[in-house]
This record gives sequence, structure tokens and C-alpha cells, in this order.
Amino acid sequence: MKCKFGKSAALVFGALAFAAAGCGGGDHHRHHHDDHDGHDDYDDTVLVDLQVIDGYLDDAMVFIDMNRNFEWDRDEPRAYADDYGLVHLSVWKEDLRSRGDTPLQAIAVSRKGARDYIYDGRDETGSDIVMSRNIFVNRDMNDGVWYIISPFSTLTDIELNGTSAFNDFQEYRDRLTGIAGEAGASEKSVYDSVDYNVSFRDENDLKTVVAGEVLARKGKLPKSLDELEDLMKALSRGGDDYDLSECRKLTQTIVAQAESDMKDNNRYSGNDLIATIKDVIGKSETAADAKDNDEKTDGEKTDQNAGEKTDEADNTAGPVLVIDNRGND
Repeated sequence: MKCKFGKSAALVFGALAFAAAGCGGGDHHRHHHDDHDGHDDYDDTVLVDLQVIDGYLDDAMVFIDMNRNFEWDRDEPRAYADDYGLVHLSVWKEDLRSRGDTPLQAIAVSRKGARDYIYDGRDETGSDIVMSRNIFVNRDMNDGVWYIISPFSTLTDIELNGTSAFNDFQEYRDRLTGIAGEAGASEKSVYDSVDYNVSFRDENDLKTVVAGEVLARKGKLPKSLDELEDLMKALSRGGDDYDLSECRKLTQTIVAQAESDMKDNNRYSGNDLIATIKDVIGKSETAADAKDNDEKTDGEKTDQNAGEKTDEADNTAGPVLVIDNRGND
């Protein structure tokens, strides 16, 4: 079972993880499966620490798509997330400088059935999930960066791709927080490098984690690298993808129920929250199916009534007068 951390503990944990990577980390490649061409000279590299959060997605394959071809190439940095969703990568400064002002793109691929840690509870993903995140890196920096790959960053990448905002740090950040708010997450917690999957008794963290779970479970995220590529290269996205109102309502319902349950249960846990998420989403889908069936039935009744009225009109029209003009010449 996962440990629960307070906000201050998360800060310490993040700092320790980042410091470990920054110290050169003799086991960096071996423990985190970094396949960056076997190089060990960190003086010429920038460290990129990433955390995959839809809950923590354990063993997600995370890579930096240097050439943006939406697949992992052998010379691109890659690692596998641990059960905190953490990966540590390194990028050659020479590669960064050659890209000019274009941000890096980090992509996380998680397979159906992967372990999804939500606070101190554990669930399994119901489908393949692909998430991405623009990474803004100072080409001349000597330390490193920390970013969170989430459902919110994925939708931001998809929406802004091909626009000037895609390459602008502040505009990207503003839209990221905007999308989070539209989905019901807290704009205060979604962009910070501090892990927000630490305390469900923090209302802002709770909203953000639940909103991310709802986006994933309602199928708002790509399920393959090809689908991510198609969405990011499309000139426009469908209206249903833009409309996050249903997800926001579900998030609000789940958060309200969870907060109510916490007041009555001092032992409320991540597993309880998972049960609430599944229950609320399940009921919403059942209600939607029932509504569709009712509309279909009403449509059939309307067609049937229309047919009956036509028959009735034919039967009540009275005898038809037939005039035979034969023999009148």
C-alpha cells in the first residue's frame, strides 16, 4: 500500500529525487532504464526529471521525442516510471542548442492494466493511455528541470500544437491551467512541480487528481501514439473533445461525495476514493444509456403513432367516387 505524504513531504521528496539525479547518480541508467546511447558524461547534458500523474502510472514508458515523429527512436532518452510515476532522463546540450527555441516533447505510454496509484490506493487502468507534455529547457543551464506529465498537459499539447502559444512558456502555462479549470481541477496545483497526488484532504489536490482520473476514464485521452499524432496534427478537434463540462460535473460530484465521506470516516483512504470515482462514473454512464434507450423508444413510438394516424386517415376518408366516362362519346 502506498504511503501518504503531506505537501511539505512532497517537496522534500521531490527535492531529494532531483538532487539524486543531479549528483550524477551512478545507478541512473541501470535503475531507470535510461537508453540515451549509453553516455555517462553529465557535464554535457541537462537532467530532465518527470512525473507521470493520472494517479501515479507505474512502469509507464516515458521518452523525449526529439524529432517529434511520435515514436521512440533508439537514440532518444527513455525511462520507465517507478511506482511514484517518476523518471529521470538526460538530454545532450548540443541537441538542445540545435533545436533553437522549440520545446522538447515528453511522451508517456501506459498499457491497459497498468498499476494506477491514487493516494494510498491502487487501481488498474482500463485502457491504454498516452500522455504528453511540452518541456521548456534553458539551453545553457547546468542543473535540470522538473515537469509533470498529466491529462491536462496532454490536452494542452493537442489544442495548442501548430500555434505560437505552443512554443511560448507563459502562454502554454496559461492554457494548461485554463484546461485544468474547465475539467474541474484546481488551477493552483496543476502546473506546479510539486506532486499533487499526496493528500486527498487538501481540496485543491483532490480536485486535480479526480479531474485527471475522470478525463482518463471518460476516454478524453489518446490510447496510442498514432492517435496522439493524429490529434496533434489535426487542423481542429471535434466539439465533444473541447467540451469538458461533463467531466467537470463528474469531478465536482466525486469531490463533494469524497469530502462528505471523509467527515464521517477518519480511516477514509485512497481505495475509498477509487470506489467513489468508479461509482459516480458508473452511475452517470448507466443514466446516459437509459436516456439513449428512452429517446430511441420515444422515436419508435413517434414513428409507430405516425403510421397509425396514416392508416386511420385512409380508413376514415370514406368511399372513393369513381367516374366511368366510357360509352359517353
